[in-house]
Amino acid sequence: MTDRELESIREKRKRELLSQSLKKDLEQKKQDDAVRKQQERVIRATIIINQFLEIDAREYMEWLTRAKPAVAQTIKDTIILLAQKKMLPKPLSKIEIRKIEREITGEESKIRVKRRGKEAEDLNEVMKG
Repeated sequence: MTDRELESIREKRKRELLSQSLKKDLEQKKQDDAVRKQQERVIRATIIINQFLEIDAREYMEWLTRAKPAVAQTIKDTIILLAQKKMLPKPLSKIEIRKIEREITGEESKIRVKRRGKEAEDLNEVMKG
């Protein structure tokens, strides 16, 4: 091999490595942009949601986000949708958030009654008996 051929091979390899590096940099930039946009969406959503929640409801939503993320996300999406349609006349309370949560999960509300010296019973059972 001559020096010229060897130099040509080296130059070709440099271009390949540079091209690969640029592609990786471009892919990394795209990923970083996607992550940044997602973070911005989350921040905007949080700001919108917090405008339509009372303080106790915000605290409950934070707990719900940690305990039941899918349910919390559904509630947040619902609040954002209602806010965009201007269907929320006042901020929601913790009780209203709990009602929405129960509707989503299909959980029925229960009132438990405890009398002195007895176990707690469901109010429906107490009313029947």
